[in-house]
Amino acid sequence: MKLGNQIRELRLAAGMTQEQLGEKLAVSPQAVSKWELDTGFPDINLIPMMANLFGVSIDTIFGFDIEKREENIEKLRIEAGRYFWNDPDKCEQMFLSAIEKYPTSDSLKADLLDLYITNAKEDKKEKYLTKAAKLAGQIIAEASDVFSLCRAKETLAEIYLRQDRYDDAKELINSLPYMYPYMLRDKMRVTSDCLRGDDRLAEAKEWKVMEEQELFVACAREGEGYYEIGDYESAIRSYTEAIDVIERFMETDDISYDAYPIGGTQSNHWTFYLRIAACHHKLGRPDECGRCIDRAYYIITHAWIGSTKWESDPDYYLDIYRKEYHTLGLDEYRPLEI
Repeated sequence: MKLGNQIRELRLAAGMTQEQLGEKLAVSPQAVSKWELDTGFPDINLIPMMANLFGVSIDTIFGFDIEKREENIEKLRIEAGRYFWNDPDKCEQMFLSAIEKYPTSDSLKADLLDLYITNAKEDKKEKYLTKAAKLAGQIIAEASDVFSLCRAKETLAEIYLRQDRYDDAKELINSLPYMYPYMLRDKMRVTSDCLRGDDRLAEAKEWKVMEEQELFVACAREGEGYYEIGDYESAIRSYTEAIDVIERFMETDDISYDAYPIGGTQSNHWTFYLRIAACHHKLGRPDECGRCIDRAYYIITHAWIGSTKWESDPDYYLDIYRKEYHTLGLDEYRPLEI
């Protein structure tokens, strides 16, 4: 591959126009165009600058291999991801080092953003919240990948909401595109639609799990909306639909750790019952409220048995249950005794 084609491929991979690349290198767009057409050549002093800009080595400028770059990035993501939950500071440093090597990688920045916002939620650490806001703004300004862009806008909107900046969050969310799932013709959907037998089946199973989760979450969000405007009857219907979706696709009729095809759905399951209980409490139906609370408690004390986390620290899950119970005001109906 000629040098001009290599520069063009690197520029496109970085999501830059000729004007943007020229601006960063302090040359005209016409100069960049000539390089890519092989009718002109960059000054040798610009090669290291381009290598740094594109996040590649100088050797790569002269022997471009985009597949190798993406392979290296994926390895770095996996390596750093091993420390996501148990050592966030180490994970952060690994991501920062990887971004320094590949400064145009949207996926690395998106992973680091997830690390920041997760720790800001879990540990209430303001340092992570500040870093998340700064990185989200950077991704929004520079990202070429639409999924990274959307994730960054969502994160920044969450930060605005924590700062009581509702209108700012709404404006940012309104700038997001609609991307209906069937319009995303990825490997999973195209395989399910076009191939046959085991090939179709393997991807269709993954698709079903994804759509199941999307459906019960959508029902729950609808329920939250109804609850917030005081339409408790409609909220009950929406939360009941969410529960129906979860229970329809459980592997067994018994509540157990292995019954749920999607890890973590256990928490959604009992939460929806508690929220229905809260609706019944608002509507003055103590018997229905009590039955839903009892069902939620049964799920929380059975659905995680067998998991490593439950065996080592059951209070981790019970604390989440207690917090939700208090937040929904169910102490007014029955004091929580666990």
